[in-house]
Amino acid sequence: MSDTPRPPRNVTSVGALVVRDNALLVVRMTYGVSKGRYMLPGGVLDPGETLDVAAAREVREETGVEARPVGIVGVRTRYDGHNTDTYILWLLEHRSGEPAADGHENDDARYMPFGEIETREDVVYLVKYLARRLANGDITAHRQVEDYAYQLPGSTPDSWKLFM
Repeated sequence: MSDTPRPPRNVTSVGALVVRDNALLVVRMTYGVSKGRYMLPGGVLDPGETLDVAAAREVREETGVEARPVGIVGVRTRYDGHNTDTYILWLLEHRSGEPAADGHENDDARYMPFGEIETREDVVYLVKYLARRLANGDITAHRQVEDYAYQLPGSTPDSWKLFM
């Protein structure tokens, strides 16, 4: 084991808010600080991946649900010493599939009604806060702009996106 300190890290991840019938898609985590508690499906971006693609991929991998990204609804940023963590919250539209746990990162996946989220002790505070805002209609998505002209050579609508 080396005594060399680990270099500072900048991590970008996504969290997915998939709503269906006044319920929010949540997963019960099997690791980390949220172990045993319900959280949003989500995770770290893969190299060469845009935020919206990452949000849909994480939902599919963690729950089996196919969902279409609608837009960005929030950004949570924090630091711990020299490490920075940026978490982009996405609203997604349910397309198909029923939630099923992936058995690795989570052991339960379900659409939990907004009212139930509020009363449970095993739901992380961020999810309770977001569910309350969703139920009250207090969340607006920044959607992908369709009329933006991409100026960089080699850029395409898939590789260069603007959300406003």
